[in-house]
Amino acid sequence: MTDTPLPFNDHTTTHTPNNAAPTADPLTLLATSTDLEDIDFTGLDLRATLKHPTTPRTFTRCTFTETNLRGTHLAEAVFTDCTAHAADFTGALLDQARINRGSAAHANFTDADCGDLLCDGADLANTKWSGAMLGGAAFTGCRMIGARLTRHRGLGITFTRCKLAVANLNGLSLRGTHLTGLRLTEADLGGVDFHDATFEDCRLADANLRAADFTGADLRAADLGELTLALATQLRGAAISPDQAAQISAALGLTVLS
Repeated sequence: MTDTPLPFNDHTTTHTPNNAAPTADPLTLLATSTDLEDIDFTGLDLRATLKHPTTPRTFTRCTFTETNLRGTHLAEAVFTDCTAHAADFTGALLDQARINRGSAAHANFTDADCGDLLCDGADLANTKWSGAMLGGAAFTGCRMIGARLTRHRGLGITFTRCKLAVANLNGLSLRGTHLTGLRLTEADLGGVDFHDATFEDCRLADANLRAADFTGADLRAADLGELTLALATQLRGAAISPDQAAQISAALGLTVLS
């Protein structure tokens, strides 16, 4: 008897190789890694992911445009070449954080804890710092045109080679500091405490100096703009150079003879 061959059924499934690894979404990456590069968080709400203290994070070339970071924990975080245009850091913990280059223009740091914050070469134009803790904060080589630093908390804030034109520093304490390379043209310096401060290569032309305290301040190396009698009155108590004194005398119609 001849066996009838059974029909051959091939159930083997052929898989098409796919070497492309799936890309995790930004929130998953933020929750699982502390060192992030080139991640776009634009418009996202990061409060839930960053609500608890964790290992200090590093962000490199990341984008936080219009991102919600209110009340987040970012102590000792390092932001390098990041973009945070109009980001909301209200009430965030940024103690000992670093912002290296990049831009946070129009960002809101109201009531944030920025103690010992270090900003180097960053664009911080039109940022808001009202009520922020800025004790020991240092800004070096930053573009801070139009920034608002009113009602901040803490002492020891320093600025070096920063552009602060039309910024609002009303009531700021810069007592005893050495100010180098500041551009304060048309800035609001009303009520600022410059007691015993030293100015080197600083420009204060057309700044509002109403009620500012210059007692013991050294303005000999500062560009004060046009020296008038009204301006001289506002600088009462400061040390000025012979050339500056001559300009004030000229404004009064006086001739100084040697």
